[in-house]
Amino acid sequence: MQLGDLVRLGANGVSQFRVLEVEDAHALIEPTSDAPSGFPFRMRLIDLVTWTDD
Repeated sequence: MQLGDLVRLGANGVSQFRVLEVEDAHALIEPTSDAPSGFPFRMRLIDLVTWTDD
């Protein structure tokens, strides 16, 4: 994972997130869509999957 990558949470995730920061085994991500409760949060890198338009 690198800064700016688009990811989803798990292989079946439907929401898109952008990687803001990578530190050790975690990334700070934020939703790409405007949502009232959309805020940056940390996730383990192993739980993130690169976004693909399937």
